[in-house]
Amino acid sequence: MATAAERYDALLRWVEDGGGSLNPAVEIYHDETTKGSFRVKESCSLGVDEVIVTLPLFKSLSYLDAIDGHPDFAFSSSPNNLKREDGTYFPTEFLKRTPPHVVGRFFLMKEYILGPKSKWWAYIRTLPQPEHMSNILPAMWPSDDIEFLRGTNAFDAIQDIKSTLKKEYKHAVKLLPESYHLEYSRPLYHWAYSIFTSRSFRPSLIVPAGTSPSLPCELDDFSVLLPLYDIGNHSPLAKIAWTTDERTQACALRSRQTYSAGEQVFNNYGMKTNVELLLGYGFILPEQDNLHNDYVHIKTKADPDAGDLAATHVVSLRPMAHRSSLVGRSRLLSADSMGCLPCFSHIQDTLIAALYESITGGGEETNNTSLNDIMRGDIPGDVLRKIVDTLGSKLSIDLEDVEANEPEYEAANRNQQLAIDYREQCRKVLENALRSLLAGEG
Repeated sequence: MATAAERYDALLRWVEDGGGSLNPAVEIYHDETTKGSFRVKESCSLGVDEVIVTLPLFKSLSYLDAIDGHPDFAFSSSPNNLKREDGTYFPTEFLKRTPPHVVGRFFLMKEYILGPKSKWWAYIRTLPQPEHMSNILPAMWPSDDIEFLRGTNAFDAIQDIKSTLKKEYKHAVKLLPESYHLEYSRPLYHWAYSIFTSRSFRPSLIVPAGTSPSLPCELDDFSVLLPLYDIGNHSPLAKIAWTTDERTQACALRSRQTYSAGEQVFNNYGMKTNVELLLGYGFILPEQDNLHNDYVHIKTKADPDAGDLAATHVVSLRPMAHRSSLVGRSRLLSADSMGCLPCFSHIQDTLIAALYESITGGGEETNNTSLNDIMRGDIPGDVLRKIVDTLGSKLSIDLEDVEANEPEYEAANRNQQLAIDYREQCRKVLENALRSLLAGEG
């Protein structure tokens, strides 16, 4: 069996054979902590505006490959509209009636099943394999491990994810001939979901704009896997740029900062809270003096069934105005909200605004009141009191839920320890927010 280093070497050669590259000052480094990562080689350095990795787009893998050159679809990556070399496609009904992001996962399953015959095999063999999925994303954890998250945002989100995956697979497999069912199994679909969730990129950030008109869907209705490009680990402080050259049809990850010999070279996945990182990538960022990533997500009655955490409001471990609340500040509707009442200092301004609108009934007075007025407390005293009371009640209930579901025994593995670390930070977020809410009353 090939070692991790040998598999990464084969991946790099495969990318280079297609015209891609890895900066000569950068190496793929593998250890038990980072698994695969980019690192500056000894006696080398990486400067500002240097390209870390370049990948030809034809080496990417996505829904586009499932329909590329298909006679019933207009899309073709080839200027001559050539059909795929192997001539095999999923049934047309499956491609047309299945959501694009699900089709992309089935295409990855197809290439995995092909094994060494797949043109992406050099990439697929470097990915976490299906038998290791129970240690990657929480939605794939054993039920005993998931129980360690009960009472938190993550636990509720996992139930939604599991339900969605079950419906997606059931719908999709019905549209495939029975001969597909054995190989295209539910566990393999869960693997494909995990790979796309933890490693893919939004097409609108990568795919040239001219691609959209020929697509049978919106560009961001699916996501794209970028071999080699996806090895870079996340840091919210990393300064990077993603660019695509329309002439060469290649995307590049470019550094906007310097790195010294031996330093890990990071990508930046965007402004994601710890629960989003946990669910999507299987890790959380530890609390530090200069950065924290601990937030609790709150849904409002306006959209109580919102399954996407991005549609919620956040409560922060530290005041939103604190320099370490990087994600929190990025989600404020107005920068002026950082000059709010002390009792609102840990709360996203959109949540305060939603509560104000709910309490006042959304009438003319509501429309004439600015967000800054609300955040500074320049509103009727009884309305302010109701907002504070509503927040206090909600945060208290959430804190009680976390405390009432404390695990009955100590962590026995990495998943359970990660869950304990996460729930402890949730508890701290809620306690700090309640403390500021009560202190601000006076």
